[in-house]
Amino acid sequence: MEFEDWETVYVHGRRGDSFSYFRFTAAERDDIDRLVQIPPFNIPLWQKLQFKPGDACQIYLAGQQVINGFIETRQVAYNANSHGVELIGKSTTAWAAKSSVDHPTGNFDNMNIFEVAQACLAPYGQPLVPIGKLDNTRFPKLQCNPGETVWDFLERIGRPRGVIIGTDGKGNFLLIGQHSIPVSGQLIEGKNIKACQCVITNEYAYEKFDMRAQHAADDQNSGPKASEMKAVVSGAPVPMKSKLITPAGQPVRTEQELFAMARNEAKWHNATIYTATVTVQGWLSDGKNLWRPGDTVYLYSPMIMADQHMVIEQAIFTQDDKNGTQTQMVLKFPWALNNTNFDMRNPNMGKPGGEPVTGASA
Repeated sequence: MEFEDWETVYVHGRRGDSFSYFRFTAAERDDIDRLVQIPPFNIPLWQKLQFKPGDACQIYLAGQQVINGFIETRQVAYNANSHGVELIGKSTTAWAAKSSVDHPTGNFDNMNIFEVAQACLAPYGQPLVPIGKLDNTRFPKLQCNPGETVWDFLERIGRPRGVIIGTDGKGNFLLIGQHSIPVSGQLIEGKNIKACQCVITNEYAYEKFDMRAQHAADDQNSGPKASEMKAVVSGAPVPMKSKLITPAGQPVRTEQELFAMARNEAKWHNATIYTATVTVQGWLSDGKNLWRPGDTVYLYSPMIMADQHMVIEQAIFTQDDKNGTQTQMVLKFPWALNNTNFDMRNPNMGKPGGEPVTGASA
């Protein structure tokens, strides 16, 4: 069945998270004594909404599907004069993401990240979609921890490979590598930005990122060259000397692989420097398409020192009787989601970082 007459609508799409989320409410005031006089097809909406947790559903906004999911929580409240129903749910990816890795051995030696993800998701029947160019360097030694969830395991191995683990709300797991997406909309101060909040912080920024690792000795590599591997790359232009030393989560074979891990650490940390939360009226970016997580937008707002391309990390679609129809977007630097189609017109707003530091290798 289709239900359209909701009192409130809340849909939260998240690109780099394990699921998208929704919350719908319906409320009615009706004369309970009059219900016996009404045929079944005219009974109030709150009585028709006899859905329960686990029921499948699809969410459409402006005629476009945003979630293929299920109801997780049902809440009902009523008294003599009013009745209310709240339905809360998630996209189908939540089930596999929160489940433990179900593999016969838990051993993924000599597999690349796409092969590992396929093996982890296969028991749960979740589709896997690669986006862009993945770093398919094979893991020489890789095991999951007993009871480790699929999401935690894939995030753990994706971070050093520079691959973002995400979902699209329609039931697909995403492996997001380096890719380019054209600009899909503009957010302009004084034109279509209704409200804005911006946070610029150096809390997680460092001047240098130092990655340490080791691997089993062989005829080609032994002694300190195998046991004391080191790669140092540049970070953000911070005002004081600072360094983050990170041990590799699993063995590495080459110095080039270790430098790639260090560059990724710099990128993830520098991505936290700038976050803008922008609210606009309506759900559509161009009158036809929704503002969607993962899309690139051009942001111009002198009040927050923004004149550059950004990427939508999260999109929150709402509708109620107080604010009407709105979209709230959380914006990050494009490279925070591996989008290479970006410009940095303001050099003080941070860069991906990761330039090798001279003499860093052991």
